[in-house]
Amino acid sequence: MSPERAAGRLVAVVGPSGAGKDTLLRLAAQALAGRPDVVFARRVVTREADEAAEDHDAMEPDAFAAASRAGAFCLEWSAHGLSYGLPASLLETVRAGGTVVANLSRERLQAAAARFPQLVVVEVTAPRAVLLARLGARGREEGAAVAARLERSVALRVPEGCAARHTIRNDREPAAGAAELVAIIADRPAG
Repeated sequence: MSPERAAGRLVAVVGPSGAGKDTLLRLAAQALAGRPDVVFARRVVTREADEAAEDHDAMEPDAFAAASRAGAFCLEWSAHGLSYGLPASLLETVRAGGTVVANLSRERLQAAAARFPQLVVVEVTAPRAVLLARLGARGREEGAAVAARLERSVALRVPEGCAARHTIRNDREPAAGAAELVAIIADRPAG
């Protein structure tokens, strides 16, 4: 996608496991349900669907690899033994002037900036003790696996030319963080 054709923007929600990104995204999607110009990306993940976890499209690893080769994703990455992808169809939403909101890997921000020149980065953070409690409560991993997720500290490097960067400290009621996220998404710059 060439930058001159990019009328819309990508709001990339990033942060460590357990920061509460999925909760804030779910609440923001509910709050903005009446906005047809705002699309919350549904990621494709090589993990079984789980009602208690992120709402995503599950795909077997071999099928994911084939979809990747066929150009089905505008962005993709691997983390924690899983593969993640954002559908290529999201590019059309941005070309049409819409806003795409996506839970994205911090390591893919540079690639996101190349594909989506109007990139807004929202970092969701929480204190280490909160992250640990949330990871333990969700029950996907135990002991060493939880510790490994916490140790995977990826420095947030915001690409040059990024339209905006925001931080939400998500250590209070989810509605407060979601309200911040909604305000960021709804703040569509003029022009």
